[in-house]
Amino acid sequence: MLPGKFTMIVKRGDIFRHVLAGAGGWGDPLERDPAAVLKDVRNELLSAGKAMADYGVAVDTARWTIDVAATAKAREEIRRARGWTEVPKVQWHEPLTPAPGAVRAAE
Repeated sequence: MLPGKFTMIVKRGDIFRHVLAGAGGWGDPLERDPAAVLKDVRNELLSAGKAMADYGVAVDTARWTIDVAATAKAREEIRRARGWTEVPKVQWHEPLTPAPGAVRAAE
């Protein structure tokens, strides 16, 4: 693991690989337009396997199409496995009253 800030010399022929985690996104991944997921797979932003696991989108990489029936089935299976009654809400601000023993972030 590298520190947050550092200096290094990279010479011709050296390989430097830096991998970052993806952002959390916005909204329910199962509601994302399958065409947008297909575009991400084509642009190598995610694999076909991650498209299925994270978005429930079945991508046929031989024809670069979406398997609509498999996508509908996968999304239903993921929804059932989640057991959500509603999509979790995003908390934009700290609660007015911190939990007992909690330390509030400096403002």
